[in-house]
Amino acid sequence: MTTVHIRARLSPWDDFDFVRAFELARDEVEGSGNVDAGPAAALEVERRLHAAGYPSARIDVTRSVSEALEHASHWDVRRDG
Repeated sequence: MTTVHIRARLSPWDDFDFVRAFELARDEVEGSGNVDAGPAAALEVERRLHAAGYPSARIDVTRSVSEALEHASHWDVRRDG
């Protein structure tokens, strides 16, 4: 099994309901067998955040070539776009 490494920065980090919604969506996507930590996984998490009541949520993905090969990326997750 491939290990996925996502380093997420959430804004606002102190909105505990938003953080919880993100963590739930991320865990569901990771558990679905999608091991890529890149744009496809982020898009699905973003879609789930919209469905959970955060229609302006946005995830930007940044990763280097070495991170892509290691199935890792940085996600900038914003509740208000």
